[in-house]
Amino acid sequence: MKLSIRLSLLACVLVTTVSFGQETSEKEEVDLFALSLEELLDIPINSASRKDETVFDAPLSSYTITNAEIQKSGATSIMEALRLAPGVIVREEANGVYDIHIRGFDNMLRTSETYAKSNLATLVMIDNRPVFNHNLGGTFWETLPIDLNDVERIEIVRGPSAPLFGPNAVTGVINIITKRPTEKTYVTANAQYGTAQTMIANATVGSKVSDKLSFAVSGNFQERNRFDKDYYNIATGQFAPIESFVDNSDARFPHPDRSISRWGVNGFLNVKPSDKVSLDLSVGTQSAQTQKIFLSGATYFTTNESSNYYANLAAKIHGLSIRTSYVNGNDNLNISSPPNQYDYSVADATAEYEFAIGKHFTVTPGLSYQNVRFDDSEYAADGPTFLGGRDRDITTTAGYVRADAHITKSLRVIGGIRADKFSVPDDLYFAYELAATYKLNENNIIRAAFTRSNSGSFIATNFINLQVPTPLGVNYVRAGNENMDLFTVQMVELGYRVKLTKTMQLDLDVFHQVADNFYALQLTNVVNVGVLVPIREEFANIPLKGIQNGATLGLNIVPNDKIQFKPFITVQKTESKDMPSSYISPSLDPTVTYSDSDHKNTPSFYGGYYLNAKLLSKLNVNMNGYYYAAHTQYDRDDNGGTNPQGDISGKFLVNLKANWSLTRNVNLFVNARNVLNNRSREFYAADRSAGLYMAGVSLNIN
Repeated sequence: MKLSIRLSLLACVLVTTVSFGQETSEKEEVDLFALSLEELLDIPINSASRKDETVFDAPLSSYTITNAEIQKSGATSIMEALRLAPGVIVREEANGVYDIHIRGFDNMLRTSETYAKSNLATLVMIDNRPVFNHNLGGTFWETLPIDLNDVERIEIVRGPSAPLFGPNAVTGVINIITKRPTEKTYVTANAQYGTAQTMIANATVGSKVSDKLSFAVSGNFQERNRFDKDYYNIATGQFAPIESFVDNSDARFPHPDRSISRWGVNGFLNVKPSDKVSLDLSVGTQSAQTQKIFLSGATYFTTNESSNYYANLAAKIHGLSIRTSYVNGNDNLNISSPPNQYDYSVADATAEYEFAIGKHFTVTPGLSYQNVRFDDSEYAADGPTFLGGRDRDITTTAGYVRADAHITKSLRVIGGIRADKFSVPDDLYFAYELAATYKLNENNIIRAAFTRSNSGSFIATNFINLQVPTPLGVNYVRAGNENMDLFTVQMVELGYRVKLTKTMQLDLDVFHQVADNFYALQLTNVVNVGVLVPIREEFANIPLKGIQNGATLGLNIVPNDKIQFKPFITVQKTESKDMPSSYISPSLDPTVTYSDSDHKNTPSFYGGYYLNAKLLSKLNVNMNGYYYAAHTQYDRDDNGGTNPQGDISGKFLVNLKANWSLTRNVNLFVNARNVLNNRSREFYAADRSAGLYMAGVSLNIN
């Protein structure tokens, strides 16, 4: 799409939005750039206990990124906004393309598959609806249908949380809470354009028709170019134009300069016939094309295309809460290079009822059901397929119970247990949680938690049946394993929160985590043609164990309602126990050895900062950033860990946004991401990062 056409479309969106907005109520809007001290300090959260409370009172290590903070910070995507949260590792692969972890346990397999560097163990949700990818695990962030204009807040729970949210909440939860109309009519629109031909636009129109009915419709579009033009050639260890070493490069990389192009459309409807009955429906669709590192071939980047549509219905009827959703889509993980694509559908439902026993004790039992189906039969004629041209499905049924007791005025105890029965593997898994808070007084609270969570069961690890003919006359086979133990993390955590003054809060947590039941593709058969040639790999558990100890410290300093400063840092150490010297079945090679070592992929410290100042009645300036220590990434093509591509240097990012309120409804801004233009790479053989300098306009009309 040519730039002139893009800008014309954007102008139409903004003109339409302004025209609609001129018909709205003249009621004074909420000014995100002039919040009260109470709003800046008493941040809400629901995900820490599934009850509305403030972050200060939450029983688990948790954090909320508010809509106001996102808007002030200048974050250009939901992914980048997560750099505002403590305990979250965010690394950019290309302009606007990120890999995101809570506390780490990433790249533990070191020399296994490329995808194993990605985060496969954090549950991401939109309004409690999981948006997990069930192929190999993890989240394809570019496939989120929503954008920042839809976000009310982002809640992060650090540590195992399956008793609250189900499987895959192994290292933590990121729950994106979307907005609902609170005014008669409101319109928001945002557009910005900058270097690397980066264009971001989104708009929302919503209305609270009455106390019983509200609706909103939103759309978003984003397109960005890469900061680099060359690709890493695995064979030579050099960066070069893609056409110089990849056959059919025009088909496999149709837009080599582009990092991401995506759009999404969403609709939200809320019906509340009475105080104790409400229905909330959200529907939407999205499409995305991006270059990212997940699979690998001659180079690490592949062009990925994804599209889906979804519907999510949540209902509350007195004490009964019900949520059900359906997603149908297609992933193409490496276009024009089979095996590459499949169709999928995910249907799930949960129902729970809260029983109140007196004023200080609640018990909430619940049931959950999920069916995941993948099908690549339609693509078998194009070449090898992941599942051998078949459809496969996994069904998970679960029962759980949570309890929340205020034992005394100061002591609160929450607990939960969940049992998940998987169709594959045919087994029952238990996740549990016990946490307590004790208020020493109104300004000091201590907390402790003991939790255990397991991952879900994934289609590829169970059912992959990739068979590729070889010149030897036999097929090279990659096979799934339906009998593997599921990845599990157990955690002990202690925390302390204190209101040092009326304008300063401190939050400290110390954690110890143990991860086991790792699995990898293991060589199980070879053919001897003078040399040994691998012909079969199969997923299998390995004895590797990960041990992690660390602490996170955060401050929230608000000397007045014009200034806010929030620095935070995590310091941690990760160790590998019983790491195999190679991923070869011991029955095939009895010389495989096991060793212990420090795991250098997770940075030893990382964090960020957020400084906001409303300098004038119309001028707001925000400086924020992100930093991490030097660390090392490994790859299956780098058995010795010696490739300089894996040496990720320490980084200190500075971002700056200045916002000028032109009128009551219109804001103009300049936005500089990585303002010092730090060009170091943040991911193995990925693009270098660079400064992103933008200017834009936002409209907020109530």
